Amino acid sequence: MILQNAKKKHGFTRLVYQERDPSSYKVIEMHTLKVGIWINVLMGICGWVGYYFASSYALALDGSLCAISAVSFIIALYITRDRDVTSEEYPFGIYSIENVYALLQGILLITITVYAIFQGAQNIINFARNSGAAPMPLKLIPLLIYTIGMVFACTFVWLYYRRQLKNTNGESPILKSETVAAYMDTLVTIGTGLALILMAVIPAESPLSFLNYIGDSIIVIAISAFLLPSPLHVVTHSFFSLIGRTTRNPQLRKQTETIILRHLDPSFTLKKLHIFHIGSSHEVDATITPVDDSQMDISRFRESKEQIRLALKELYPNLILEILLD
Repeated sequence: MILQNAKKKHGFTRLVYQERDPSSYKVIEMHTLKVGIWINVLMGICGWVGYYFASSYALALDGSLCAISAVSFIIALYITRDRDVTSEEYPFGIYSIENVYALLQGILLITITVYAIFQGAQNIINFARNSGAAPMPLKLIPLLIYTIGMVFACTFVWLYYRRQLKNTNGESPILKSETVAAYMDTLVTIGTGLALILMAVIPAESPLSFLNYIGDSIIVIAISAFLLPSPLHVVTHSFFSLIGRTTRNPQLRKQTETIILRHLDPSFTLKKLHIFHIGSSHEVDATITPVDDSQMDISRFRESKEQIRLALKELYPNLILEILLD
């Protein structure tokens, strides 16, 4: 795409740089993912055990979200390890695979959430029609034990992921995706746990006693509908990044443009600027044009080009810089 178009430009100013992400940046991701695998395996098991003892379908959804996170963390480990490895075939690394990962995980989360909505609706319809086996009533004691333990655990995990994401300046698509998943899991656990406890204590003679049988299905539908925008945002962002849409951040564009103009040799003017967010890397494409062809000074240009590169490195953790002469 960008490289093919660049071949049509005059060649002497096609200057490309790539900076490998700082070691601390990658270490943060690797450590977080390894911790996340074991946390989510444990929480997934707790969700399904809780479903078995408490007869709550909502806890099964909670366990499924944890299981998805555990599997996705294993995949993310391999992506994080190999994304910046360059070769003749992939001279700029494979940062775009991070967007593929986030896209597929977002689609999986959407699928699970939509399925939960339809399953919950089916349970309610069956109960209303008195068709099929009668659902088991909610059990208070297992719900109390599960809710108290998991609310603290899920909140801690979500805050831990969010802190780790901030330590990468919010630039890691993998940690961003996992933070969204942890956020979803936290809300599901807190919301369903507290609501199900209230429903489980409803007396059998109460007009609301039906909630003891289908209350968890109602909660699953409500929370699933509330959670859908988060994975939808991840999917749309990853999709548009993959097809080459420029970064939709006017402040970032302004900062980049200011840096280039500050260090660009005055014998050139900046004609076009495009910024692409590719995984955890950024590609900055600057098209310049000479004020006067006879006044072009290659040595001064090379010096200003290096200053631009060094200045942009402070703004972007992984930089691919292209300066093209129009």
